[in-house]
Formats: sequence, structure tokens, C-alpha cells
Amino acid sequence: MRKFIYAGSAAALFTLAILSCKKSATSTEDSLLLSDDEKALVASAGFNRNWAERSSDGGYLIEGDILLTKAQLQEMAGATPTHNFIVADEEHYRTYNVVSTPGTGARNITVSLGGGFPSNYSTALDNAIAQYNSYGLRITFSRVSSGGNIVITGANLGTSGGGCILGRAAGFPDASGNPSPGFTLSTSSCATTYLNTVAKVQEVISHEIGHCIGFRHTDYKRRSSCGPGPGESAGSIGAVHIPGTPTNVSGNYNSWMMACTNGSPSFSADDGIALNYVY
Repeated sequence: MRKFIYAGSAAALFTLAILSCKKSATSTEDSLLLSDDEKALVASAGFNRNWAERSSDGGYLIEGDILLTKAQLQEMAGATPTHNFIVADEEHYRTYNVVSTPGTGARNITVSLGGGFPSNYSTALDNAIAQYNSYGLRITFSRVSSGGNIVITGANLGTSGGGCILGRAAGFPDASGNPSPGFTLSTSSCATTYLNTVAKVQEVISHEIGHCIGFRHTDYKRRSSCGPGPGESAGSIGAVHIPGTPTNVSGNYNSWMMACTNGSPSFSADDGIALNYVY
């Protein structure tokens, strides 16, 4: 997920001190807290039990970045990662499951944008699709009016970990090799205030598509782009190092999959290496 941070750490955040989007009602915050049994379930799935909360739609927001259902957590519970291949602290990573591709040619993934978004969101999606397709990968993307393989919806995602959430992916590719079914772009006032240009929206859309096709945060071990704070867990979804990518990056390193946004939609040379290696 993409967020912006006010002062602390979070998922995909933009590091600007702008607005106060913190929840004002203590009762609302309390309703998002997990019971001991729910924390135990999160831990058994391989994630940080102390960095999880219940989302308004009944799912579970894990480590400020991964939205999972209870059924998904139960499926992961007790699974033992066997191929985490973590060589250093900061590199490009993918999940165990990636999108399956044909032996020849390319697999096309359709993307649709829900209604109610400003016109710059539509332009940003077109730009993000063109940017991915420029790499000549074994997956391509095309836009459809509705019912895409990846569906983009809008909702007020609020805050997490001190930052305003900009976007949130609905998991990662499944075991059958299909992309995550989509992601949500936040309609909160703090998010829309930031997402006021095509470039900024494109950055968030490209980032969330990256999660949908199996990429973890480049700085997942330390979340250095978000400032001091906890890292993420490999969990049973995996955090497999992508060969050829850097073994040490700083918080201002440019990658489309850094946890916190820098306002730029550009892909780095290392991003190209990661995309071409996986696809």
C-alpha cells in the first residue's frame, strides 16, 4: 500500500507533514483493535501480531500494507516458508506466487478503473499501463471499461502507522498464477489533497499493480523510505530476493516499490532488472 507519513513510519506513504488525518473518535480506533485470538492468528500466519488491525470492511490490515481476509490468514497459518533467500537488508523482492505466463507470447492482464475518480486518475492509469508495457515483458496490460482482472476501486482508507494511506492492494497473486483481483485508492481528504497530479496518481497505481503481480516492497526489511520504524515480515507469502538488484539501498533510493512515496512515477534501472527477471 502507498501512504504518506506525517512523522513516523507506515506503508506506502508520502513523507510530507501536511494534514492531520488522525482518527478523532477513540471508539472508532478501539473497534479496529484485534482480540488475543486474532493476534495469535496473525502471528501463526507469519506476520507481526503487534502491527495489525481490523479494517472497516472486515478484513485485516497487516503491517500497514497487506489487506487479508480471515480465510487467507487461516490458510497461511502454520505454513513454514522454505525459500526466503534473504541475502541483505534492502533489495528487490517478490512473493512465492507470481502471475503465470504462457510458454510463448505474453499474457494480457486487463485493468479497469471504477467510477467517481477525477480525470487525472484516468490519465494516470493509461500512463502506468504504457510504462509497464514499454518493458516488453511476458505479461502485458490493457484497459477495459469494467470487470478487469485487476479492478481499481475507491474508498476512504484513513490512516495507519501515523500516515495517510493512499492505496491498498487486495493481496498478491494466488496459487493458480492469477494476479490479485485489484486494489483500492483512498478517497480520504488527506489522500486526495496529495494525489493532485497525474504523476503522483501514476506512482501509486504503478506501485499497487506491482503488488498485484507479486512484488514486495524494495525496502521491506527496514522500510527506510518511511523513516525509523519496524520492518515487515516475509510471512508465508514469501520475500524472495530478485538477483541482480542492489544489496543495500537508502531511504531516498528510487524504486517504484519503495514503501513510502517520493512523488515520482519513474522506474529505475534496477526496477527494470527486477521486472525483466520475474516476467
